[in-house]
Amino acid sequence: MGKKQPKNQLLLDFSVRGNRIVLQLGQVESRKVADQLFDGLVNGDWMIEPAGEVADISYAQDIVHQIGHKLPYPEGVKIAQLHNVDPVFKGFSAIYRQKGWVFVNAASEINERNYHIHLLTVSLGLHTIYASTTSLASRSEQLIFEALLPYKEVETFFRDDISKIPDFLASDIANFFKVPFPMVLKRALALKIISDEQYRNFMTITPAAASKPRELFLSKDGSIDDLEAQLFSGNHD
Repeated sequence: MGKKQPKNQLLLDFSVRGNRIVLQLGQVESRKVADQLFDGLVNGDWMIEPAGEVADISYAQDIVHQIGHKLPYPEGVKIAQLHNVDPVFKGFSAIYRQKGWVFVNAASEINERNYHIHLLTVSLGLHTIYASTTSLASRSEQLIFEALLPYKEVETFFRDDISKIPDFLASDIANFFKVPFPMVLKRALALKIISDEQYRNFMTITPAAASKPRELFLSKDGSIDDLEAQLFSGNHD
């Protein structure tokens, strides 16, 4: 009789099998570019290392620590911010040479890129648990929301009687959390901090930085007074 298979052996075998994409971001056009990039990498048409002209490369240990949770990440997860790629390309995570890799567009907006890096990193820690890419993406987003958008901080920026948010404040909020403003709204809606109507209204906002630098001030007790001052101040410059 053969040796009894350890309970986690299936996950271990799955995690070390061949080169493959784990999770892709964006619409069809972005995914096509992702497929082309990864196929080219695997086929030796281009090389990801050493870092330099093709990409900026860093390790993801700080992000893994920030996300928390003991997940079965591949050994040595790296982040590659790719230069000179198609503007439609968003990003993807992959197993390449038995290592975990996160690929994103270096030219994308900084908060969007930060969000994508976190999301794709955690997908590498969850991919052996979720066979469905839809479930993988959903669970990855949930963990990122919990790590980057905690309830108490998100709640500070919204009230149930606010129907409008200035463009400059939307930009400040996005920069505070370092994620796109729509992701802050999605999190606030999921936590029932804002209503469906507020969500629809706020989603029409195009965040824009103020003409002069501003400091986003939050009182220690989360008082709404300071938020009101920013929402309704006559001077937005």
